[in-house]
Amino acid sequence: MNNKLMKIELDYKREITLDQVEAVAKGEARVGLSEESQKVIDERRTQLERFIEKQGFPAYGFNRGFGHNVDLQVKPEHLSQLQENLIISHAVGMGDPVSSEIVRVMILLRAQSLSRGYSGIRSKVIIQLLNLLNHDILPVIPEMGSVGASGDLAPLSHLALGLLGLGKVHHQGRLVEASDALTAAGLEPLKLEMKEGLALNNGIQFMTAIGLYCCQQMQTYLKTACVHTAMTAQVMLSTETPFREDLHQLRPHPGSVKTARWIKALMEESPLREAHRDYCIDGEIQDPYNIRCAAQILGSCAELIDECELTLLREANSVTDNPIILPIIADTRETSKSEYQGQFVDIVSGGHFHGMPVAVRLYNLIQAMGIMAGLTNQRCARFVDDTRNKGLGRDLKWPDLPEEIKAISSAMMMPEYSSAALANAIWGEAMPSHLFNISTNTGQEDHVSMGAGLAIRILKALPKMSYILAIELAYISQAAAIRRKLDFIPSKVPVSKEVKDHFEDIKKEFRKKTNPFSLDIQVKEKYPVAKANRRLNKVGECILKEVFRIFPTVKEDCILSDKLGSLANLISNGNVVRTASEFIDFK
Repeated sequence: MNNKLMKIELDYKREITLDQVEAVAKGEARVGLSEESQKVIDERRTQLERFIEKQGFPAYGFNRGFGHNVDLQVKPEHLSQLQENLIISHAVGMGDPVSSEIVRVMILLRAQSLSRGYSGIRSKVIIQLLNLLNHDILPVIPEMGSVGASGDLAPLSHLALGLLGLGKVHHQGRLVEASDALTAAGLEPLKLEMKEGLALNNGIQFMTAIGLYCCQQMQTYLKTACVHTAMTAQVMLSTETPFREDLHQLRPHPGSVKTARWIKALMEESPLREAHRDYCIDGEIQDPYNIRCAAQILGSCAELIDECELTLLREANSVTDNPIILPIIADTRETSKSEYQGQFVDIVSGGHFHGMPVAVRLYNLIQAMGIMAGLTNQRCARFVDDTRNKGLGRDLKWPDLPEEIKAISSAMMMPEYSSAALANAIWGEAMPSHLFNISTNTGQEDHVSMGAGLAIRILKALPKMSYILAIELAYISQAAAIRRKLDFIPSKVPVSKEVKDHFEDIKKEFRKKTNPFSLDIQVKEKYPVAKANRRLNKVGECILKEVFRIFPTVKEDCILSDKLGSLANLISNGNVVRTASEFIDFK
């Protein structure tokens, strides 16, 4: 066994953490259920069975049909079949299967919810879930089919099929029958008893698992965007003053304060920044919003992502099925239950399976993605604009190219087009589907969250975010290479009166000549910069070193698509953030 596996023990009194969720997603954990929890859960199950047998009243999930079939009585000999039929009939998902990472997290989250001891099931149901996880037997779960209430019924039913030895699973890199995978692992199919099928598919672990995965990826993209901001600010000859801590304490939105701190730290000790610190060198007063307001823009995204993450972690540790089993309290008005005070036999129908609390926070992620994409695109557009990129030239063409070659070169013109297309595509995914309810189950389930479909759209938008960030990083690297090549910084410092007077003399001489033209003299000032001062700071140069291996400096027209794709992988895998983390603390 891999000694590096994280050991996680679920317990009815203990919550799971984001680090544990991440380890499970990667297949780097082994999960068990504490002995005390097993004892508590089985004791509560015994109490419940005795109560239902003695009382003999209708109990949803136990001896009645499901959904609008709640009015139909089920005979005792059919109670087990009722639960199995529920799982089989509800496994109606469509579309491509979700990834192994998401399936693993789904299993963990469902086990955690059930392990809290309020679901009225046997502990062996939870243990069977964990057996799937620990043997990496991962049921095939289609992406579409859930409306997000009563929970993620279809996806969780596909998950539960694996426990029963039904359906297809991924095991040891192969797609096989669930029954074969269980046999290979030395496991027996689970035989469901009353309430257990319902406990397995009532909850929103599908959209929560996807949300947690997307949240983690968005945290990576947010930090990457801050790294890009610091690097862009350096190559665009900008200042770090908009990111000063004392400035942001006057408007202390947590996200802005945090991102400003990151960006400022990522700009420290930059030779290129020091080369134009004095106003008398470049004559610049303030930067465009895409840099100057980056902390306010990205800070808003940080708060959206953090808020979503907090909600998802809360959901991960919640009890979400229906009905939920609570202890009989002392002041109960039902005399028939008075003898059961303190026992977990109060069968309470509620709505904890409803996905709206998670759906509204999931929407945060697509909002953040849309805002970040727009900011990134604006920077890309500026990089190729020679009137705004401070001497980097049209389309970031290599400075040494002869003019006749520049005339036939596009250089870095086109990635900006792709950036625009990607930003627009991300905005197109931002339709708030959780606001558009469609009644289901003949009106019994007349308000649903539609959060699962929203989660899938966010999941599918994530690669687009990595692509647009990759394009920005390509522009940054090309700009940095050009800055190294150029021996000057363009300046807007006002020319002296002596120079102005000299220009006027030239204009007067020109007017004396017989021609129909007037003369308008424009000055392009250049401030010389030593070679040692044309580089980014240490963190920037370390990142550039990685980038140049994948995306070499463009000195002549070439195919860029595959290289940009490799940069996107570098970003989505967290390499940029890991390199930056060696220099600053992303806290």
